[in-house]
Amino acid sequence: MRTFRLFPHVRAGAPALGVVAAIAFAFAPSGTLAQTPTVIVNGQTMTFQQQPPIIQAGRVFVPMRAIFQQLGASVVYSNGQINATSHRRTISLTIGSTHATIDGQPETLDVAPFIVNQSTLVPLRFVAQALGASVNWNDNTSTVVIRSGGGAPAAPPPPAPMVNFTTYWPSGTVYNHYPQIRFQIDRHTRLGLFTVTLDGRDITPAFQNNGEFFFARSPFSLEIGTHRVRVAGRTAGGISFGRSWTFYQGTP
Repeated sequence: MRTFRLFPHVRAGAPALGVVAAIAFAFAPSGTLAQTPTVIVNGQTMTFQQQPPIIQAGRVFVPMRAIFQQLGASVVYSNGQINATSHRRTISLTIGSTHATIDGQPETLDVAPFIVNQSTLVPLRFVAQALGASVNWNDNTSTVVIRSGGGAPAAPPPPAPMVNFTTYWPSGTVYNHYPQIRFQIDRHTRLGLFTVTLDGRDITPAFQNNGEFFFARSPFSLEIGTHRVRVAGRTAGGISFGRSWTFYQGTP
């Protein structure tokens, strides 16, 4: 369970919260009247018609519907329960409770949501971060700057097209010191679009195509032991492919 500490640099100077019937202003730590916070979301300064944001217990609170809507979330309020949904995320808060959930996972708030002048106020940092936004606080100007994550999560890129080797040889053990090396893929390619190395030596110029597969005889005698073939290139459609395999040269 995580505990969210909202704007830790603003020290508490107000009484403990519960369900508050009416609060006109919040007080700064020095006891002087706190400046009404400014909230900027994605470069746009928010305006609040009925209830402005306040700083209470060192936290910035804003009217529930205004901030959820500004961040692209739909919200349902019933009997003290706040349920918001946005971009496949769900957030649940309860008036007077420090218990909350994000996507069904329990979270703990420092200060509970409350009601002021018939407006439901929620902790700004918690709400914004729960919706994937970044939050920065300027203590000199009492300004909160929020940048959303750009809307709904980007769809994952489509998987890269697969190129399968339907033929590759030799494999296992061979007994010919000049074995034929051959391969074929399930997409169209041609000579000049790939390279073939045998034990790190380029043997591409030796390759031909018989209409069924590409092939070439080893241009040098292979010693007894393990040998490695590497084929890499692209299809005629520009899709990259590569495959390595090994075989063992045995004693005739």
